[in-house]
Amino acid sequence: MDLLLAGFGTGLAAIVGGACAPRRARVVVAGTLSALAAFLVGVAGVRVLAGGAAVHGSFSGVLPFTTVRLRLDALGASFISTVALVVAAASLFSIGYSRGPSASRTAVALQSLFALALLVVPAAGDVTTFLTSWETMALTSLALLLVDHDRPAARAAALWYAAMTQAGAAAITLGLLVTSGRAHSSSLFAPASSHLGAGALGAVAFCLTAAGFASKAGAVPLHVWLPRAHPEAATPVSAMMSGAMTALGLYGLARVDLGLLGGLARGWWIGLLVVGALSALFGALHAVTSTDLKRLLAYSTIDVMGVGLTALGAAGALHSLRGAAATLVVGVLVLVAAHGAFKALLFLAAGLVERASGTRDLDLLGGLAGGMGRTTALVAVAVASAVGVPLGAGFVGEWLVVEGLVGALGRSGAGGVVIALVALVAIALTSGLTAVAMVKLLGIGFLGRPRGDGARDAREHLGITTFSLGLLAVATVALGTVPGPVVAALARAAGVALGTPAGAPGGSLDTVSLGAVATALRPLALVTGAAVATAVVVVLARFGSRTVRSAIAWACGRADLDPRMQYTATSFAEPLQRVFADVLRPDVDLVVSHEEESREIERVLAYQSRVDDAVERGVFRPLVRAVDAVGRRARWIASGSVHRHLAYGFAVLLVVLVVVR
Repeated sequence: MDLLLAGFGTGLAAIVGGACAPRRARVVVAGTLSALAAFLVGVAGVRVLAGGAAVHGSFSGVLPFTTVRLRLDALGASFISTVALVVAAASLFSIGYSRGPSASRTAVALQSLFALALLVVPAAGDVTTFLTSWETMALTSLALLLVDHDRPAARAAALWYAAMTQAGAAAITLGLLVTSGRAHSSSLFAPASSHLGAGALGAVAFCLTAAGFASKAGAVPLHVWLPRAHPEAATPVSAMMSGAMTALGLYGLARVDLGLLGGLARGWWIGLLVVGALSALFGALHAVTSTDLKRLLAYSTIDVMGVGLTALGAAGALHSLRGAAATLVVGVLVLVAAHGAFKALLFLAAGLVERASGTRDLDLLGGLAGGMGRTTALVAVAVASAVGVPLGAGFVGEWLVVEGLVGALGRSGAGGVVIALVALVAIALTSGLTAVAMVKLLGIGFLGRPRGDGARDAREHLGITTFSLGLLAVATVALGTVPGPVVAALARAAGVALGTPAGAPGGSLDTVSLGAVATALRPLALVTGAAVATAVVVVLARFGSRTVRSAIAWACGRADLDPRMQYTATSFAEPLQRVFADVLRPDVDLVVSHEEESREIERVLAYQSRVDDAVERGVFRPLVRAVDAVGRRARWIASGSVHRHLAYGFAVLLVVLVVVR
């Protein structure tokens, strides 16, 4: 507990430093202290994960009228370690990156407060502490969106985010109140009870909390804030929002719905599985068709969180198959850690690309590997992990999820087989679409010829920003090549969520074993094989031929490839956009200009394709218009008359008296 408190105290010092330090020093002071706070909290989490006992403590006088209760067990430690990694990297990155509005006194202090709230959420020990830290996290991230409030896009994103996050917080609050009332306790760590989720009230608590937590994780159709907010936030903030904040939505589901609400009927978990599968497919499709770099990454976050929701839903539905359920939960925890590392890296790299080239439009990028070689190499590591290539952290998480589903096929009834098959099909299709999106990001954005002056002149500046990306890349590779000890530690966290560690995966330095599923993965053997194969290729290329021909990557082997002759992001995604046109409903325009001398001679052909969010366009925009229309017609209610408002108060008082009586 001392280490945890030292980290939180250092986080408070970072807030004070950001608010009070001189202008030239505030970013350095706040960023350094926030990174140190994350390091201390992360070490505390690793110690608990490594087999230490859960730490807890109560503190009065911190908040008015209540006591702050902290408790960190294996499940919370698994998430707090990921959050700490992302916060540390983003805080260090901000030291060399933040300038302008994002370096103002308010912005720096708010960013430090946001980082501290992210670290406190997984360590909250009761409902009050949890809701306080959760709301602090939500409000500070909202305020950070408005730092550059002169931009209309930022204001619009903040409005959407405010509506969705506060609706989600209200649902979580009501759901936790119902749960606490049934359990006669405000603790989030009460033993799993078979009756808390039973009956109508249990179903209500599940629906409310699941909706609130899933909205924070970006589940469809509650995702509309995410592709708006992530691109508009400052780069370090968007990295923490995507890599850490969305993961806490899955933490809430694992802590409350999977761990606390026992006795739920299988149908509720199947519903969560379906929502997760649809979210994964929807996010992957929009990532494929997005040309804005940050918007692509935002939809990719929806994709990965959807896979996590699918696995958690399957774990809840297959709870009786303890080995398969435990493997699924461990897979989700590994996927959360992998996503935190590689997605934060990609968002931070996107910020460097935008600053160096002046644009995030993939259609105007390309050729960045020439001037930003180190950034390109680090992005390639993150892309490999996101795609699920062996030796990447993403591969280990997806492999565990798939093995858990496959293990359920042979040991469950017809209903369990259908559940596992639906989840497997959704994950398989999502993985293919994710590969297309990430290949587009790396190939179109960083390889080939530059398609704009900004991309042609882009240069990277080595320093603490590149070091932050390297830190995340090392974490990604380490988790992908030596996941055994991590998986063994996360098995304890899965046992906390499920109430039993039976059949949970384990691992050593060179092996990940799945216990009940009777299979194993040896990443170090894959590393060794890949290293040997690479060495053979290098030797043959070096000594096998006297002529070595070099070519530009992503240029089809041609050195004379003109930028207009290669794929753009739009054209690369066009075949899939055609296949899924009924789902995406793209707006396509073809503008033809003719020569003045003859209408038969075409001078310019301009093809434009835009894919709006189908849910936002078809559901939320009509809803907003309807609410706006009702509000306009109801203006007479608030006429400004004191007598009328007194009458309203009297009527409400009468209703309350009747209800109470």
